[in-house]
Amino acid sequence: MGVLLNKDINFKVLATNENQSIAASLLNLEKVVEEGIHFNIPIYQRLYVWKIDQIKTLLEDLKTAFYNNKEASYFLGGIMLSSSANGKIDLVDGQQRFTSLWLICDALSKSNPSLKSFTYLKEEPRIHFSIRDKAQAYLKDQSAFNEYLNDEGTVLSGLESEISEIIPLATGRKIIIDVLEEFKKDKDFNSQLFGDYIFTKVQFSQTFIPIKSDMNRVFEAMNNRGKQLAHHELLKSKLLENISSEKRETYSLMWDSCSDMNSYIEKSLKDVAGLSWKDIFSNFKFLKDNDEFIIKENKYNLDALNIVELLKYKTGDNEKEKSLLSILKDHSNNDPNISKIEIKENDYFSKQIRSIISFPTFLLHTLRVYQANKQDIEFDSSDVNEKKLIANFMSDTTFSEEKNVTDFIKLLWRLRILFDRYVIKWVYNEENKEEYQSIENIQISKSEVTNKDGSKNETISIQRIENTDETLNDLVALQGMLYHSQEMITQYWLTPFLHFLSKQDINGNESALTKLEVLDNELFYSNNTDKLKDRTFRVIFKDKTQFLNNLKNTTNYLEAARGTDYPNYIFYKLEYILWKNRKKLCVKYPELDNNKWNDYRMTAKNSVEHIFPQNSKEENEHIEYLSSAKFEKLQGENIKPLDEFGNLVLISPGMNSEYSNKPYQEKKGKFHSKRDIDSLKSALIFKESQWDYDKSVSHRNEMVDLITEYIDLNKARL
Repeated sequence: MGVLLNKDINFKVLATNENQSIAASLLNLEKVVEEGIHFNIPIYQRLYVWKIDQIKTLLEDLKTAFYNNKEASYFLGGIMLSSSANGKIDLVDGQQRFTSLWLICDALSKSNPSLKSFTYLKEEPRIHFSIRDKAQAYLKDQSAFNEYLNDEGTVLSGLESEISEIIPLATGRKIIIDVLEEFKKDKDFNSQLFGDYIFTKVQFSQTFIPIKSDMNRVFEAMNNRGKQLAHHELLKSKLLENISSEKRETYSLMWDSCSDMNSYIEKSLKDVAGLSWKDIFSNFKFLKDNDEFIIKENKYNLDALNIVELLKYKTGDNEKEKSLLSILKDHSNNDPNISKIEIKENDYFSKQIRSIISFPTFLLHTLRVYQANKQDIEFDSSDVNEKKLIANFMSDTTFSEEKNVTDFIKLLWRLRILFDRYVIKWVYNEENKEEYQSIENIQISKSEVTNKDGSKNETISIQRIENTDETLNDLVALQGMLYHSQEMITQYWLTPFLHFLSKQDINGNESALTKLEVLDNELFYSNNTDKLKDRTFRVIFKDKTQFLNNLKNTTNYLEAARGTDYPNYIFYKLEYILWKNRKKLCVKYPELDNNKWNDYRMTAKNSVEHIFPQNSKEENEHIEYLSSAKFEKLQGENIKPLDEFGNLVLISPGMNSEYSNKPYQEKKGKFHSKRDIDSLKSALIFKESQWDYDKSVSHRNEMVDLITEYIDLNKARL
């Protein structure tokens, strides 16, 4: 098909019908502008589909790179291009990521006008959707769709079918704006410099294929292309080089068993090491005949030393040392008094799961725990940045020694067991095709049947089941709050939490919950402004009273009427506290739906909404929030009554499109028409028959009391 060109690309040459060459190079937005490239999204590409998690992760990744080194390039990934018959350049692969980048730049162009040179070319959007006229018109002029959009820029409820093409674009734009607004609450964040960084430093590799290429063959090749060796696999190779050859396979299997974060550890161990359930669970005394068990807390103890001995036996590593398991097996084979037992293993059952973090991120948290075990508070701990995975490990010279490498892998194994036992996962529900966050228990069942000839058939089966423990459900809600309110790509709270779990003899779920509640207050509800990387490391060492003395004053904080300047975290935190108090609140307010409150789950929310709208529609201007005299009095005291915390809720993008600037009664109707509760704070607000400033203040005071009570209880537990 041609020659791979390892030189600067001349797009004008490549876009001609005569070109037969495949070309590859690095490209940034500045280069796109210089070359005058106009991108076309071909008709075979699906419409934009990215959701809040994907968009937020990309933005957080860009912000982290921007903060770390403004002069270093950031690699976004690859795109595939081809010339188009209409003179544009087809974006064959990478459309979702590139469209997201366009939307980000368009949002930032208000504070950085130079980005307009990328988002538009000759007054037309630089990306063009083939045959999607409404989507294209929306990119060119959002105001042309004002009759379909609310004040926040998302599609009005009831009009979705008329302009379905623009819904994902409008929702994506709103998510980006909200995330950027959250970034701006950090005094160190500069929107203009952030835009400059994206324009000049964000790079992606592009592969240009000739116009006459067989696209079916191209996509087949893309789907079948070899997978590159992942960074964590390279790291594993480097670390294992420092382990003696007779031990290497054992520790390699331990590493590999931990690496599949989207599977439970017991299943990974069985598959990777070729073990049976009998191998793994035969040493558990509570596994009696014809009985069934739900393994909870510290009863399920596949600790590092046990697994090393088991894998030594299975792999033949260090054959001079016979494990207890092998001795027992040899004894049973030679003893005629022991009946022959045929073991059958039923299929393992678990719902489809997805980890909240990747394996490289888990490795970095393990490294930070390892460093905490070895160092003191002044140590400069590693940051959680997948792109620096190998560099972070190689900068620690202790890994040149075998014992340190084996100690680290043992710690990795132990933390992975604790991670599966005490940390939430995304669980897929086959019925409604949705994911929810949960911590599942492991259930082991064993039955034994004696045959007429004296032989026995033994069956062992393993499955993961829904937990019914109320404390564990609270832990799920608390971690859901932290997951959604903190950086998705780092989840720094995991370092001190995993360190605590590994150092303590956990006495039930209650101690894990109490510890994480205290950690949450120390880390995120304090006036400490240190970087999260440092704060979440130092909390392991410092006297807890130092942190508690620096906690926010809840009354002053929530009386400040900061409006949308309140971070999303405080709303998420309040949701957790309301969840903890749901029984008491449902008794206090019988009009609340007890079943809906019990079924509530933390979900992604990104939009702070005013219950009484800031800008009422003309036909609703007669509805009074407070009197003119009182409004003027509060204004004179620099208080913005509509920005009162009691008048604010954090809602999902979908609810935002339904609320807009509607009056209280309409919002209340929308809220109660939903099957599930989107916000517990909203449920308390919408129990009222009407809404005004006095109701808002009363609601705020009740929330202050609940938060203060919760904080005081945590203090007493130290």
